[in-house]
Amino acid sequence: MGECKISATEILSIEKLSLDIFKLLNRTTTQSEAIDQILHKIRDHFGVSATAIRLEDNGDYPYYFYDGFSDIHIEMESYLCDSGNGHLACVCGRVLMGNTDPSFPFFTENGSFWSNNTDNLLETKGVEELGETRNVCNAEGYLSVALVPLRSSSGIIGLLQLNDEKPDRFSKETISFLERLGESIGIALARLDDEEDRKGLEKERERLLHQYQLRIKELDCLYKISKLQENQDLTTEEILNLIVNLLPGATQYPEVAVARLSLENKIYDSQGYVDAPYRYSALIQNYGVVVGKLLIGYLEARPGEFNGPFLEEEVKLVNLVSETISRMIERRTSGEWRKGIDKYALVLNDEEIRHITKLVLEDMAIGEMDREEYNISDLPDESIQTMESYMSLQFNLELNRGLIMKLQNLLKMDEVV
Repeated sequence: MGECKISATEILSIEKLSLDIFKLLNRTTTQSEAIDQILHKIRDHFGVSATAIRLEDNGDYPYYFYDGFSDIHIEMESYLCDSGNGHLACVCGRVLMGNTDPSFPFFTENGSFWSNNTDNLLETKGVEELGETRNVCNAEGYLSVALVPLRSSSGIIGLLQLNDEKPDRFSKETISFLERLGESIGIALARLDDEEDRKGLEKERERLLHQYQLRIKELDCLYKISKLQENQDLTTEEILNLIVNLLPGATQYPEVAVARLSLENKIYDSQGYVDAPYRYSALIQNYGVVVGKLLIGYLEARPGEFNGPFLEEEVKLVNLVSETISRMIERRTSGEWRKGIDKYALVLNDEEIRHITKLVLEDMAIGEMDREEYNISDLPDESIQTMESYMSLQFNLELNRGLIMKLQNLLKMDEVV
């Protein structure tokens, strides 16, 4: 096999390249940054047409970075796995699997492959040892090819490839240097990979801690709301005002959060409220009638999450608080109706009394919607729950129309008396 001669000056130059690469590996903090710079340095130093590094990815070894290869070459050669059997194809596959025999001139003791003239490779003794090859490099005019394994303490983790159109670009000394360099690169890349894994785990830990802290704030908010409802000294208006002021503190970004509750003809704002450009809202309903809206907003842009800048947990919190307020309003309305029908307790059983309030209000809801006093298109996206309520109310009213007629007859009898 023909090979180029290497001078003492070139040996010193190679040693300087090695030192530069070691310094680079110690400076860089990510695999991608290190590989990109290494390939540029190797290609510039040796003056070859193309360089590339393959790294393991789910059992295959695609090109991780490349410099000088055509897009067609990368598309044809990037993946080595034969479909179905997991075998790594071509000469690259043999080097990566460590399946080399140094008794043949194109393999080295350290498992590399090199050729200074791929046109003459088929005439080399023992070429049948290579088995079936894709021969893409030769077809694209690359005469000089070197494939050097990248090793770490766990074994071969990748491959360094150098290609050039000219013959006789490599020497034994050059390949030996590249093999030593391959070991250093492999160890450094494994270290960087471990460091990236550690940083990834640290980021995940921070994310889980952040979610845990946010969850604590949400639970604290719900607990305080439940205690407010138990406080007999507070009016409904006072409770609603306190709830609105609790919400911003339970969000991911309380420093820019505001809240507003619109309920019938009243508005409750959190401290410092101004209209926010980033909002999420949930409807307040009174037995199916939309009577208001609970809104949470951010005054400044924040990273995109589940719904705009809002986490899924924040959306669920607003929905849950809106349901809580809806139940409060329903209990208040139910109490008012209960006072009005207590006189009929002697002729109505407990179950009928319990349903009368709900069904009368539902009848009012249907009437309001039938008169189109609610413009569905003007409601927020959550208004779908209003339409669902509408369909449910119609069904329930058909089943319980007799009970409503009973109440109406009782009312007429009361008027006659």
